[in-house]
Amino acid sequence: MADNFLERHYAEFEAKRNSLQQDHKLGKKQVSRLHRFSTNIEGISLPTKFTDPFDYTPHPLCRLAADEVMSYIDTHPEWHDELQLGKMFGILVVKNVLGQIGFLAAFSGLLNKQNDLPYFVPAVYDMLKPNGHFKTEEKKISLINHRIEQLSTDEGQSALITTLKQERKQRSIALQIWLFEQFILQNAYGERKNLIKIFQEKEQHLPPGGAGECAAPKLLQYAFLNKLQPIAMAEFWWGNSPKNEERIHGHFYPACEQKCRPILSFMLNY
Repeated sequence: MADNFLERHYAEFEAKRNSLQQDHKLGKKQVSRLHRFSTNIEGISLPTKFTDPFDYTPHPLCRLAADEVMSYIDTHPEWHDELQLGKMFGILVVKNVLGQIGFLAAFSGLLNKQNDLPYFVPAVYDMLKPNGHFKTEEKKISLINHRIEQLSTDEGQSALITTLKQERKQRSIALQIWLFEQFILQNAYGERKNLIKIFQEKEQHLPPGGAGECAAPKLLQYAFLNKLQPIAMAEFWWGNSPKNEERIHGHFYPACEQKCRPILSFMLNY
């Protein structure tokens, strides 16, 4: 049963988190999405209210969880080059009806060209299914791009190129709207809305590209779907700073305004 979700998975993690390095060397896979703390947390008081994702000081439990996620990341040198470019990670401390405490982890966007990796919670919607509508339509758009490139040096094909560009634009818009409709978010009351409805109600416009793929929505979605009570949340940056804004490796940051505020306002009911 979902109420025993933490209890079922705790048995898999009797060994402390300092065994991660050895586990990785032996080729073992960490398949649980829910993790227990490797250190004693009995003396740490729980927060009196849930984190404001846009204005917070990380709770001590979030700092401990972040340390464990960072230790896990270090066991995957194959991610090093990608992560040096910079990526946001998130942690969500949760509790079940038995009062057991654990944490979830998530990454923003893709990692290793995947949106569903062991240890981390999955994407809200899996757009990467090879034979799914998104990838199928994406291939069709790529073929149109290739055709336009082939014809670009032939002045006699300008009318056809214009037609192809119009088709590409229409397909791209239709695919993006379709994708937004597949991202169906749930809040603590069990209410569900897709991204288009959420943004139209909050912002009166369509969602920006990449909405719903950040760490915070992934974490809350997984918690609500599995009847886990969110206790505290934080997000930290890993890697180099991006060009458009300053980010420091290992530092905590608020959720992004443009993509996340309408979504988290719905999910957290404020």
